[in-house]
Amino acid sequence: MHDRLQKRAAGRGIDLEIHSVAGDAIDLDDQSVDAVISSLLLCTVADPERVVGEIRRILRPGGRYAFLEHVVAPEGTLLRGIQHAVRRPWAWFFEGCSCERDLATVIGAAGFASVEIDQYRVRSPFVPANTQIAGRAIA
Repeated sequence: MHDRLQKRAAGRGIDLEIHSVAGDAIDLDDQSVDAVISSLLLCTVADPERVVGEIRRILRPGGRYAFLEHVVAPEGTLLRGIQHAVRRPWAWFFEGCSCERDLATVIGAAGFASVEIDQYRVRSPFVPANTQIAGRAIA
């Protein structure tokens, strides 16, 4: 989809540079970007702490990190029990997603100047174990 993204960005006058690299070793200099966006990414990587650390490293002071992620349901809830029970097939069907990660804590501990997180649940009979967060962090 990179070609489509490039064409759409160019059509809107947006200077876009795409890097196809793993998130735990981003090939950009320290404090070299204004914004990072991740959507349903941290639930699939092997080391989310390292990926968020890389995002923090490449953001300029005042740079923004916007995110949307699957996260673990609150401790002791039925939904958390369901997440635990379906974790293996969930990963098979959803490209390695782990629905049992506390990514709000991971992002909050990464050293950003500020972090705003909204928690919500997508209610669907097709995806019954889906709690999510969306937010932004400022470097």
